[in-house]
Amino acid sequence: MMQYFEFQDDNVSCFLEITLEDTVVRTRSGQKGTNGVAEERVFDNANTAAQEYERLVEEKKGDESYYFVLGEYRL
Repeated sequence: MMQYFEFQDDNVSCFLEITLEDTVVRTRSGQKGTNGVAEERVFDNANTAAQEYERLVEEKKGDESYYFVLGEYRL
């Protein structure tokens, strides 16, 4: 499962990608056009990892400065 977000203003254009794979939550963020910086957190079980994934996604969906990107569309 993966969610992708973008942020853009007059000075900067950034992205944030949040990925869930079994017991691993990965984030990758940085300026658009770069590979960004990746972080990985491994949890004891898939349920705990899913809870952290959902928390991160909801946190960014609640941040009005970020755009939630679905395919070609920004929501």
